[in-house]
Amino acid sequence: MKTKRTGSMQRRAMNQVWNAAGRYDCEAPFLAFKPDGSPDFYLNTVIGLAIRWLDTEALNAFFASYAHSARARALDMLVWLGIEQCLYEKEIPDRPMLAHMRRQYAESFFKEEETLSRQEMMAHNPRVYEQMRFRWGEVRGDRPFLMTPGAKRLFEKLQIPGSCDTKELIGQLKNILIDEFRFRDFRLGAHEGIPVSAQLSQILRNVMRRDARMQDSLIVRGSGTSAEQRASFLSTRELARGKEDEEYIRTCFGECLYDQAQMTVLENALCTGAHESCRLWYAKGETLPDEMKHKEAKLLAADIRKQHEKNTAFYQRSSVMIAAGIRQLTAQLDALLSTFLEPLPERAREGTLDAARAYRMKLLDDPYVFTHPGDEVENNLSVDILLDASSSRASAQEIIAAQAYVLARSLTRCHVPVQVEAFRSVKGFTVLQLLKSYEDADCNRIFRYYAAGWNRDGLALGALEKLTEKGAEKKLLLVLTDAHPNDSQKMPPEEGSVFAREYDGFAAVNDTIEAVGSLREKQFMVGAIFTGKTSYLENLHAIYGRYYVRIRKTEQLAVGAGTLLAQMLRELKN
Repeated sequence: MKTKRTGSMQRRAMNQVWNAAGRYDCEAPFLAFKPDGSPDFYLNTVIGLAIRWLDTEALNAFFASYAHSARARALDMLVWLGIEQCLYEKEIPDRPMLAHMRRQYAESFFKEEETLSRQEMMAHNPRVYEQMRFRWGEVRGDRPFLMTPGAKRLFEKLQIPGSCDTKELIGQLKNILIDEFRFRDFRLGAHEGIPVSAQLSQILRNVMRRDARMQDSLIVRGSGTSAEQRASFLSTRELARGKEDEEYIRTCFGECLYDQAQMTVLENALCTGAHESCRLWYAKGETLPDEMKHKEAKLLAADIRKQHEKNTAFYQRSSVMIAAGIRQLTAQLDALLSTFLEPLPERAREGTLDAARAYRMKLLDDPYVFTHPGDEVENNLSVDILLDASSSRASAQEIIAAQAYVLARSLTRCHVPVQVEAFRSVKGFTVLQLLKSYEDADCNRIFRYYAAGWNRDGLALGALEKLTEKGAEKKLLLVLTDAHPNDSQKMPPEEGSVFAREYDGFAAVNDTIEAVGSLREKQFMVGAIFTGKTSYLENLHAIYGRYYVRIRKTEQLAVGAGTLLAQMLRELKN
């Protein structure tokens, strides 16, 4: 559930809440949306019933009392399970249709579960998600789940009867958080914005930051995980901060391109504002060492090798289609660049008069005061291709690698310097990985593309400028993205608050908009090739304006990228 949403989707969600509440003069404390961005009818009905049956001021105060916790999102999901059960029992006698709506929601829950990405799975608290599966499995009529004693006890406690009033409901929910989750730090008046000293504010932010970082991992447990692998997952929880985190990043991604003094300057300049608690790492993209300090890095190395093989195998299977795409895009680029890269002028006896040299004809008897287009052209254009390498892209890694290869190979054939980078975030580090440099004629390293971690788009875009220093005067940036910036490392609190903000939703999109705007002010032409969900199209348009193209199939890449590059080159020329 989310607190805000814009546009028609928000209005639809609010109407669903109001219909269930039976009133239209209230503001919903939560709104519920499906993964595709559409409103969730059943959950918004439950929110409306909460307004109808419960004291919303008391309920909001209860939510606010634990909002400072790093586990607040997971606790919200658990609390709503208890509230849903209570409200269902209150409403079902007067609204029999609610039972059908509830079963439909249970079915949709398990359908959506099948499509969860690794990044989304990482975001779930295991105990809370387990209870969600128990609840909706029971509603769907599944056979009883095999539960541990602790899970069964929690399941029974969440069966809150409809006879409870608001005070009794909150009391039972509070006891669940205390007894089952060891949470006791309830803060009365937290929603009133009580001022706190700067020192205490920093302590709270550091604690919350540590909790979020300790949950980061580049490897996600699968169903076929061995005992040795399971032990390695647990070991990541014991990684210390600071130097050990840096060593972990180095082990996973290789040495940094810049020395410590240069990185200090870069981080002081870039890791500010929304990114003040973050770190940067510019990876060479080299092969991981055989001897690794961290067990998880060994699993990561094996995973990267497997993905490299999959990317290469997909390229080989699709070689005819990819070759055709390269030929088509190369031809389009040749035509575009022939008008963009104008021939350098040559001095001549005839042609266009060069007024600044005209005096030489009479005074110095020099007839070469005219110019005409020569054979040599001025190639002052370079292109960077930035790939979102977060785990939300895991299901399309082979396709993304192939698309980046088509783009890079086509530009290289047209003698345009092109560089390919991938970015992801883990343990507070935003890692920019160089897959192909301007000087490198071989594009095959692009097939080392691997998706894992999170994506802090705003910081990655800001940090990219350093890698483009060797590029030409005129720079184009193509971002292959799903337009969904999302990072586990939180942003600093807003003024007057001590509670850190999630790097997600509006805040993350606005940060990315600012980063794109900053690059454009520095004479970068920035465009996006979008391969994400329809629900993120609003984000895409907000971030990149009119400079984007949507690609649904690799076969569409040549035409789509050609159209986008033509638009960007025309703008750059003007």
